[in-house]
Amino acid sequence: MRLFRFTKKIRQSLALVGTVWMCTSTNEPDASYYKLIFANEDQVEGWVKYNSQEEEVKVFSADYKKKKNILHVKKEDDIFMAVYDKNQITAVLDGQKMSFSKT
Repeated sequence: MRLFRFTKKIRQSLALVGTVWMCTSTNEPDASYYKLIFANEDQVEGWVKYNSQEEEVKVFSADYKKKKNILHVKKEDDIFMAVYDKNQITAVLDGQKMSFSKT
């Protein structure tokens, strides 16, 4: 029976692979939007688009795990959790509630 539990965990993580999520509500006056890109079953990238720059800037790569509707994102000693819904990811980062919508 362990095989079936393992398969379920992989399936949960695979649900996010290749998806892109955007947040347009930012505390940074120069930031147009933030973006999360789920590169594979355990890596997520954080990107930001500054008004003063033409290209988006990659600001972090981190490990993540999805357990039911909770995402645990860890980069070295920094950890944050977010609530996942099929069309939205909500997290509190640096005191700001951020809602990422699936694009």
